[in-house]
Amino acid sequence: MSEAAEQIFLSDEILTLMRHAAELAGTVNEPFITVRSMLIALLDDPRIGPALHDVLPREKLYEYQMAAEAAKTNIASRVAEPQMQAGERAAMLRFNTLAFKVPSGSKSVWLSRDAFSAWNEGAKRVRDGERYMPKHLAFGIAADAVRAPGILAALHLSPGEINEAILKLE
Repeated sequence: MSEAAEQIFLSDEILTLMRHAAELAGTVNEPFITVRSMLIALLDDPRIGPALHDVLPREKLYEYQMAAEAAKTNIASRVAEPQMQAGERAAMLRFNTLAFKVPSGSKSVWLSRDAFSAWNEGAKRVRDGERYMPKHLAFGIAADAVRAPGILAALHLSPGEINEAILKLE
């Protein structure tokens, strides 16, 4: 993505994947979308899942237990608005992360800090004129894992192997 780009459009595929990740967060008993729920959702993706099958064992992802203190520190909080005129109201509430609805639309689930960081890394890999796709998220997770080892390191999984599996699809 170039520095001049002000917005990235989301593909229907990434929205479907993230809604599934929001639903999965509940099934793995996490109060927010984590990198783990995004990885499981990527495994369920019809295009990317088969490529990741050998490098990302589903059973390891389900066995992983998030540290209890992580649930306490991963909360969405409001972002302060810049100085505004007296009486002026913000156009919208802003938060330090993103939320996605579950497929039924009954609730929204926030991204954890690690998931938000991986999401942003994925956004950096979207070329001008493209839409954010599930492959960008997979690249973002792998890139973020190199910078800040998390679940992939805890499970002894290789970010490089994930990248190579995704590159084979292109």
